[in-house]
Amino acid sequence: MLKTKIIAGLITGCLLSACGGGSSSSPDVPPGNGNGSGNSTLTFQANVIQETMCGTTSSSSNAELLVHDQNWKVLSRHKADATGKISASITGASHANISLITFSTGSNAEFVVSSYAQHPVVNLGTILIPGKTQQGCECQSTNVRVTSSVGTLNTSSVQLTGFSSPEQRKTLLSNNEVMFEQVGLCRATNGSWPLLTAFANNGTPDAIAGSIRQYNVNNDVELLLNQSAAALPISINSSNASLLEIHYTETGASTARSRSNSNEAYVFNQLDGVTFVTLRASQSQFDVVDGGNVFRTSSQRQNLNTPLSGSVILNIPNTDAMSALENFLFRDLQSNNNSYNLGSIQGFNTFYLYAQTTLTDGTRFFQSFIGPLQGFYPDEIVPADYGIENKLDDNISSTIAASVIRYGDDESYQQYLLNQVERSALPFASRMTGKWSKYSTVSLQITTTSN
Repeated sequence: MLKTKIIAGLITGCLLSACGGGSSSSPDVPPGNGNGSGNSTLTFQANVIQETMCGTTSSSSNAELLVHDQNWKVLSRHKADATGKISASITGASHANISLITFSTGSNAEFVVSSYAQHPVVNLGTILIPGKTQQGCECQSTNVRVTSSVGTLNTSSVQLTGFSSPEQRKTLLSNNEVMFEQVGLCRATNGSWPLLTAFANNGTPDAIAGSIRQYNVNNDVELLLNQSAAALPISINSSNASLLEIHYTETGASTARSRSNSNEAYVFNQLDGVTFVTLRASQSQFDVVDGGNVFRTSSQRQNLNTPLSGSVILNIPNTDAMSALENFLFRDLQSNNNSYNLGSIQGFNTFYLYAQTTLTDGTRFFQSFIGPLQGFYPDEIVPADYGIENKLDDNISSTIAASVIRYGDDESYQQYLLNQVERSALPFASRMTGKWSKYSTVSLQITTTSN
């Protein structure tokens, strides 16, 4: 997929002229399956679940673990059983190249392939199936009337979170009232309806918000915006960075609004239901070229629990990573081998490669690779019985991105893998805060247009 589907778009017209040049060397020896462990046997295990629209989970069998050799040939396949359990025993090695396949079916179907180089042979924790199901949920549609007590509103500035499906229409009733019509809400059978939160004028000094928990879905829900945002000083190591804040609640997140040359964020410290706030600073460049577009970005984000006080320091990565990623995407990816070498990049230890397209049957297809800064990435690894290759179309828009990523200030590649296993079993807010609160990345993304 990474080569056969995307390369044709990458070499079209000005996509090549939008990149930088340079050179790099390739490793002579592909990564092996780890340090070995004699003749002992270790086991990969995982629990496969799917989230529901009402905040619960259920087991799923829509997953498979592939174990590869050092050149990414499939050595063994291990499908989830009816209870969502996966198990794969590995003899004589403590690390292995693996891929996880997860998928959903029906409307809005997704197919996800996630590959990891030199992964420790451990319990992989929880594997999440894409999409959400209504299984075990009670769902109903209702109207939500959002009213401001401190200023005017308009339909473009007001957003609602906590729904399972968005409104069918949004109407301005008066200068301080907006109606969200036929919003889809879900709850566990006989449970509580979800927290609803609304935001207006987000990312500005005039930002206001409000939340409601107890309401009757058989009547219009009345949600009052009565919380004002507090200004929080932000120190950024760049004078031309963009800044945004996102508020995460128990049931959703506010839409981000990025702004330039800002040295303060606007946060809701007293808003009911807010679990943490994301603050993100970035430097980006977006180029529209023949055949698609190229997006370059360097950023750091921090997730902080409320209430926030004092000031926050954000440091955008300043490394040579972008030129190295350009060399990879515009030259090395088109070579006859699957090697890469980003070992000269300072300040990062983990490489992330990602591709996305839509299959001819409407399924959204995602493939990603996580590895150290030097090694070999997989290409056509999905078993033929899934029928993916027959559903690829070069004329459909595709995206490919290469990044280097880091949590905290100094995280090794192996520690990243172990941290991902630890995170998988935690609630969402816990996965995003604590030692995972700070995240830095340099990324280059290319999107081809449909023909």
